[in-house]
Amino acid sequence: MLLMHMYPLTAILAVHCGLSSPTCPAGENCFAAPEHLRWSLLQSSAKQTAGRATSNLEAGHDMQKPGILRYFSDALHPAPKTVVPQSNDTSLCEADAEAAEQTFCPSSCPYAAEMSNEFCHFRCVQSNQCGLLGTVENATIPDDNVMACRHCKVEACAKCVAAAPGQVGEKLEHCVKCMPGYTLSEEGECEMNGISVFIAIGVVGAIAAVGIIWWYAMICSKPCVNPEGVEYGLQGRHRMKLSQPGCGEPYPLTTNLLTTNVAGPATMAFFRYEAAILVWAIVLLLVWLGFAFFVSMDLLTLGTRIASTPQLLCAVVAWGRKRQMELVWTKVSWLAFAYVFSFLGAIAYGIQQTKMIATVNDKDATMTSFALKLEGLPKFNGKDPVEEKITTAVKKATGINPVGVSVAWNYEAHADEIEEAIDAELEEKITAAVKKATGINPVGVSVAWNYEAHADEIEHAIDAELEEKITAAVKKATGINPVGVSVAWNYEAHADEIESLVWCMIATRTQPGLSMPSPTRCSMPGTCTCMRGMGTVRIV
Repeated sequence: MLLMHMYPLTAILAVHCGLSSPTCPAGENCFAAPEHLRWSLLQSSAKQTAGRATSNLEAGHDMQKPGILRYFSDALHPAPKTVVPQSNDTSLCEADAEAAEQTFCPSSCPYAAEMSNEFCHFRCVQSNQCGLLGTVENATIPDDNVMACRHCKVEACAKCVAAAPGQVGEKLEHCVKCMPGYTLSEEGECEMNGISVFIAIGVVGAIAAVGIIWWYAMICSKPCVNPEGVEYGLQGRHRMKLSQPGCGEPYPLTTNLLTTNVAGPATMAFFRYEAAILVWAIVLLLVWLGFAFFVSMDLLTLGTRIASTPQLLCAVVAWGRKRQMELVWTKVSWLAFAYVFSFLGAIAYGIQQTKMIATVNDKDATMTSFALKLEGLPKFNGKDPVEEKITTAVKKATGINPVGVSVAWNYEAHADEIEEAIDAELEEKITAAVKKATGINPVGVSVAWNYEAHADEIEHAIDAELEEKITAAVKKATGINPVGVSVAWNYEAHADEIESLVWCMIATRTQPGLSMPSPTRCSMPGTCTCMRGMGTVRIV
């Protein structure tokens, strides 16, 4: 919860229908709060006395919190110091109350204890009544810091034991098992036993620091034995630095990289992207802060309030839920603005980036100034010196001699034709080579590509091609673009043939003289007819 009126923490007024006969110390100004305000008070002071000025209270209004304008008003005209009156109504010790309506317990029963059968209900009890009268049984420790009954809590304790309900004394809680790294003392406390580790780390760190300093001093004290090499290296590093055109001096640190071309348009585009991200984030943050300042500062604290006791937690949750529903329109408005601003900003960003790159390429010498793309070229034969022909044509037409020409062939549209042509050319050359070497003219030559070494790649490529064709066919037939296609091969219907083929392949590799027929003839499951010379062999 947030105190929106900037009252000093020692100046919060408590009003509750259950408070009666308040008392005020002499000389203090005890005035009543307006009737249209209802406060939720949760004490966290060390002790309470009648008429004591409150120094640590959490309060929540039912009214809507004002924005920054009220802050300036309160800063100029601070509210007078008020005192929280303490009730003398002992009936508060006999009934429970909801946390949202909580106030200070009277001195006769100053501790707030959580009820065990009602959610977020508390009762004012005495120190020896913690865990009794229907309150939570294991919350038996009266804590003077929060003026509430709490559970057993010992630092670094894994298993804590609290006193029985109603038990009084100085030692109401002790630990029976500490967390790893701690040792249980005779008083029931946990003491850390790893101090030596931190001391060792500090010593090692100090030694390492001394060693580094000594090493650096030794390096600096060594004589320079190669001044020419050092100077040459420094000159090379200087030449690598970006320098201003004309003077050769480095660019100053104040150079605006959004508008100055120091290393090409890509560098400018990168820094403009970072600037756009910063502007986008700052604008959204300022709009959100504007809602907080001019509507309610509760937007900055919802969900962040600290609850040190169950009583405080209940009040914080109740207040937070109420304020969230009251201010939900601000979040919706901010999200709508963020969406529209991001959409229009992205369009504007893309336009200015495109214009910047076109302007820089036209004004300065960039990569596009050293390359030229030619389209609409006529068809060329693969045997023709295409690069030389294009170089000659460009030189003749423009008078400029190109440094080099790179041809991009239209391969995808004619992949099958090209592969067939390559196979035909290879078979022709192999036939000629065999005839020349042996004098025998082969009837035919078949090129066997190295499939086994690239089996996975080829299978993936086949699957990808099939999936692409199936996707295109489905889209053409139905108008729907499938998210994905998975090819399931029909193995079961041809399992016997595949197994016979595998056996035949094994036989051809293990028995000399056997070769695979083309096509393979499998007469029955588990058998295959293979070739031996001019005859056939049946493999079972």
